[in-house]
Amino acid sequence: MSYRAVLFIAFSVCMVVVSDAVAAEKYQVYLSALPFTDATKPMMAGKGTASATLEGNTLSISGTFTGLSSPATKAHLSLSSGPGIPGKAFVDLTLAGDVAGKVTGQITHDPSQLVALRGRRLYIQIDSEKVPAGHLWGWLLDEHEVAGQDVPQRGSWYLPPFAVKTK
Repeated sequence: MSYRAVLFIAFSVCMVVVSDAVAAEKYQVYLSALPFTDATKPMMAGKGTASATLEGNTLSISGTFTGLSSPATKAHLSLSSGPGIPGKAFVDLTLAGDVAGKVTGQITHDPSQLVALRGRRLYIQIDSEKVPAGHLWGWLLDEHEVAGQDVPQRGSWYLPPFAVKTK
């Protein structure tokens, strides 16, 4: 085999390895109502899903929602201390629709925001007329398998940092 052929094969293998190493990171979001008090429970209806793709430092978000008890007014990406803990909005997302609709956005993150994304500390929040402080909420979690209802799962499943380790 010639020197050029060996060099070409080595270069091709390196390109495959490098392209796999910089593959886009994928995240998924389940948007659900989060009542703060018993008084807000009747207003809290609706659900949605979204997906997010990180390429380099740019995060692209696309999602849908339905069943709100009043028209959606705003959507934003927020930073929290961890999954399930409310935080502060840091960028607005594009919202289309009223009691059902779409949420989209493309955000360029700084290094601290990338750390927060990978640490499961970013979430999408959709506000509505009746619930202006967050009608639907959903944390950006690593893309994972979704099991059906009543299907038992073994091991840490999709939230490894929060799983109880077995002996």
